[in-house]
Amino acid sequence: EPAEVYIINTCTVTATADAKARKFIRRFARRSPDATIVVTGCLAQRDPDGVAALPGVDAVIPNTRKWEMADILAKFRSPDEAAASPPAPARTRAFLKIQDGCDHRCAYCIIPHVRGRPASRPVGQVLAEVRRLADGGGQEIVLCGIRLGAFGRDRGDASLAQLLRSLREVPASRLRLSSIEPMDLSDDLLDEIADHPTLCPHLHLPLQSGDNDVLAAMGRGYTGADFAALVERVRRAWPDAALTTDVMVGFPGETEEQFDHTCDFAREVGFTRLHVFPYSSRPGTAAVGRPDEAPPPVKRRRAQRMLALGQDLAAAAARQWIGREVEVLFEERDRAGLLTGLTPHYHRVHARGPDDWIGCVVQVTPAGEESGDLYTDPQDEHTDVRHL
Repeated sequence: EPAEVYIINTCTVTATADAKARKFIRRFARRSPDATIVVTGCLAQRDPDGVAALPGVDAVIPNTRKWEMADILAKFRSPDEAAASPPAPARTRAFLKIQDGCDHRCAYCIIPHVRGRPASRPVGQVLAEVRRLADGGGQEIVLCGIRLGAFGRDRGDASLAQLLRSLREVPASRLRLSSIEPMDLSDDLLDEIADHPTLCPHLHLPLQSGDNDVLAAMGRGYTGADFAALVERVRRAWPDAALTTDVMVGFPGETEEQFDHTCDFAREVGFTRLHVFPYSSRPGTAAVGRPDEAPPPVKRRRAQRMLALGQDLAAAAARQWIGREVEVLFEERDRAGLLTGLTPHYHRVHARGPDDWIGCVVQVTPAGEESGDLYTDPQDEHTDVRHL
């Protein structure tokens, strides 16, 4: 809808992300020519002059100055307008960023340049924020970070495992971890997440490639065998956990055989979902300018093939829940008018039901699967609606 103020939080991890950000900026400038447009995030950090030159942009705020957002916006709005701003509505799922930055420097990644070294929020501040979100109606709180598993290392006062132990005392219905790098999943952290009473049984472990030579060129710091051993440890400690991952295709030098290795590896691990990214050259990274980068048609073909594999894996994982009772936190209605939400294992469910199920955990029994999502027509006598 037309608005008086647009805040556009940009990504620059790929060229596609850059293009999407510029597209949004131009769209909002055309839609509301008198609106205030503020751009922040990683593209604003990496290319502030280029962003400022786009039509309609009033302010560019790098990541290092995001904390000034309210003050900067106040300069463009009258005191009456600022006072009239309504409070933010309660969200069914809330995302809480507790860590930023990374110093691993993978060969393809620009994040260390635009986010800086790892920095964590104080534990007390995180605990207070989780309580606030839970009290405000957040039924599921997702802990986020650029390198979440490194939480606390910069401060030296607590690890992610210790934070999770403290969160056992906070009355949140569900907690979820956004992503943990394989090199950060210590035995202590694995023991804690596998035994945590409110943590969703879902772990996102970025793989990137299943080929050892490609992993070495990427600078990931582990081999396929290391990753497979880690998955075995996870499944021993947390047999019920769903595993999702990131896969990059078309990294410079990746051969067709090496790409096949990654497909085979993903299939053998049995991930429940794949997030697929074609390699995108980023100035300032170790891999930029390599002459053996795969041509765009090759990257597109590999991405399509990997996406198809991901669909097969997602469908197979979802079908295991057909006929079994699952708990769904319903969030909204989909385009077909069905209620939709997520199970603790990160499976999306679509179901018929009343609006007052939104924001509630409902026990349903899926009857079918389509494109990796579950569909069900819950019967009243088997439905337990819990207002948490």
